[in-house]
Amino acid sequence: MPHLRMIMAGTGVVFLGKWFIQVNDEMLLKGIDSLDYHAPKSLARIWKTHKETRSVPVPDNVTTTVYHFGFSEKEDVIRSYVYRSTDDFRSEALQYGIYVKPECEVPEDYELPIDIKAMMDQQRAIQATRPKSERVYIGGQIQIHHLARDGVYIHTLDRFEDFESTEREIYKNFEEEQKSKWPPLLSPRVP
Repeated sequence: MPHLRMIMAGTGVVFLGKWFIQVNDEMLLKGIDSLDYHAPKSLARIWKTHKETRSVPVPDNVTTTVYHFGFSEKEDVIRSYVYRSTDDFRSEALQYGIYVKPECEVPEDYELPIDIKAMMDQQRAIQATRPKSERVYIGGQIQIHHLARDGVYIHTLDRFEDFESTEREIYKNFEEEQKSKWPPLLSPRVP
């Protein structure tokens, strides 16, 4: 959200798009500090509606987490906040530093963005050892979102080796899911 000098990110169930639309289309804000004031109540309300109105109900054990990173409109320093559905989206300020999710080792003298691919490869390896239902899936391309005082810069750093095979599998799964929801049309009976 370059006009607010901030970046939004999310993990867990797909929900961030609804929050982005709310912030971008329906709120009048100066920046991250004013958004932090409104976020807990607004996120909780949207989450409740999101869970109730989905065509496939969202189970109670499914969660989402929203992150805000941006320049404070009050002090012109970077502020970071996290809002977790497991904590009713209470505002939690993050200290400056590097955080990783899911877990991996952060090299002692890390250099960004150079070390990101190796760290993500390690995250993927750790997740591959877990049962499928407990994994955090990381795939596709590595997108870098660089927040600077004069704007947000986005570029593709790299792509995972299994990008194309994973993409084919995603489309295959989607097609099978659609077929199960919508049975083929019955051919007309011919007398």
